[in-house]
Amino acid sequence: MRRIRLLPFITHHSSLIASVLLACLLGTGTGGLGAEPESAPPTPKATGAFLGYKAAIQIGLEQHPLLKKSQETALAAGAVTKQTASKYYPQIDAFAIQTGGTVRPLSAFNIAGAQNKPTSYIENAGLLADQLIYDFGQTAHKVMADKANREAAEKDILTNKALVILTVQQAYLNCLKHKRLLQIAEETVRERGKIRDQVATLYRHQLKSKLDLDLISVELRNAEVLLVQTKNNLRAAFAALNNAMGVRGPEDYTLEDIPVTLSPLDTLEVLKQEGIARRPEMLGGLDRIRSAEEQVKSAQALFFPTISAVGMGGVIHFSDGPTNQLPGAHTGYSQVWWGAGAAVSVPLFTGFFIENRVAEATQQKYKAEQKMKDMNNRIAFEVTEAYLTLQTAKQQTKVAEQEVAASREALALAKERYRLGLSSIIDVTTATTELVAAEVRLADTNYAYKASAVAVSYATGQGYQRF
Repeated sequence: MRRIRLLPFITHHSSLIASVLLACLLGTGTGGLGAEPESAPPTPKATGAFLGYKAAIQIGLEQHPLLKKSQETALAAGAVTKQTASKYYPQIDAFAIQTGGTVRPLSAFNIAGAQNKPTSYIENAGLLADQLIYDFGQTAHKVMADKANREAAEKDILTNKALVILTVQQAYLNCLKHKRLLQIAEETVRERGKIRDQVATLYRHQLKSKLDLDLISVELRNAEVLLVQTKNNLRAAFAALNNAMGVRGPEDYTLEDIPVTLSPLDTLEVLKQEGIARRPEMLGGLDRIRSAEEQVKSAQALFFPTISAVGMGGVIHFSDGPTNQLPGAHTGYSQVWWGAGAAVSVPLFTGFFIENRVAEATQQKYKAEQKMKDMNNRIAFEVTEAYLTLQTAKQQTKVAEQEVAASREALALAKERYRLGLSSIIDVTTATTELVAAEVRLADTNYAYKASAVAVSYATGQGYQRF
């Protein structure tokens, strides 16, 4: 299971303040609503094509389906807000009615001289308008709740943007690590090949035993097997990078080297406060609490009356004719009609619907508040974990560098002692193995430090603001 080293106060904001805050967060970067995104570079198609660090991030922000999905979700939330606000406008419907039937007494027997059976035709067409006048805040609070949900959905875009950036960064750095491991594996094969050739030459001159040649040959084959495995791991890392960018790309890229810089950090407590204040999840949580509060007010307003105005108007046409003639083939007369009125709807008893609606909205508000508290604790934990991992990796990098230098000296000494006949081939292979292990640890610690640095940036809510 991958552990993401990811990685308040609750106040009531007006829609204007929330909108301004969102605009500040979006800035001029990519991935936010209302901002013109930078055009992402095209995805490299050729094997071995160059792919820069920032270019990979921009491709992810442009192509990843997770961001596109969250953007569509925000647009859908905006459409829901407009649906609710439509109650402020008149609801106008057109209608047309055609009727036909007998309206005179019919004779019992249709004999000569009896009364005909006439058919009366009525055509009626017009408009019906219904306008909400006042509902004691039912619609107003519902609109504000939907607006808060839309703003929370826009914060979700920033949340997913930050996650995509982190995932691409970690995948890119992982590829760099595996490229370094591949270089180490290739150097190991070359180094052990040279030693094998030297031992083979000494064996031909009967200066070394066949056992020495066999031992170093086995070590060379082991190094070649490790090289094949490392190549496959690198291909898997490139596949993970393509997945992080949300594209289908080649299985190999030429990557940009990312230098390791051991820069100082703020104190852990300061970083926690930054994460709680800047993470878009927290800002979206505030919007959801505000939405829940408005839903409670909207539900409470259901106890009060609803006042609306109704208006109707149209044209009606009457005509009569014998049964053997088609409708509309007779003359008649038309009349214009209209009517208007007001309606007051007072809920007297609803089967406890309103009471339970208020209870549901209240529980949803409580749920949103508890989720915010949980998120607060989680972000503080993520910042702490990323910070401590970074500090550990920083110390391990220094130790690993010293270990590599010492292992190189030990290998040089072991090879010289073996050449002089003062040690066995086992000492040389052991020194070679220790050097390889030290170089692998250095590559791991370098990657861990870089990955921890971007994790701290993510956990404190800073990483996504740079792109």
